[in-house]
Amino acid sequence: MKKSFLFLFIGAITLSVSGAFTVLSQTFVWEHYKLQVTVPDDFSIAKNTDEAFEMTGDGMQLVMEIFEQNITIDELDEAVKVGAGSMKLEAMDDEHELDFNGLKGYYVEGMLKGNRVMFAGLMDPYSNTNFFLSITFDDEDKNAEAAALRILHSIKHLY
Repeated sequence: MKKSFLFLFIGAITLSVSGAFTVLSQTFVWEHYKLQVTVPDDFSIAKNTDEAFEMTGDGMQLVMEIFEQNITIDELDEAVKVGAGSMKLEAMDDEHELDFNGLKGYYVEGMLKGNRVMFAGLMDPYSNTNFFLSITFDDEDKNAEAAALRILHSIKHLY
């Protein structure tokens, strides 16, 4: 009896935990710049042009836009802060340097009309591709925040 209860308990916990995490399962490419991103299976492409790449999912939106400014990695943090200011992000409470998958950058998190926004500037030093990225989601959705971080860190340039 104890074994049956323990088995049911472990099974219930496993189902609860696995349902709490969004699995990133689709990979898309911003064709013009060969930037790959992996997102949850409920995402679909809204725009894929030489100027912007946009996707929407259940309660989330991803936007990437190229910027042509000739800046260095040391100047990127200020460019991100200026960009966040022009978006009118409020309550910026998290700032980090980024270095993953050959990309370098800087990101901030803030609020816009009740939604959390992760706003980043990323550079590929090998291709001189510079872009801003924003991921918007409900501030109360902790699963969305974890998914947004996984999405951000999934981005890589295909050579």
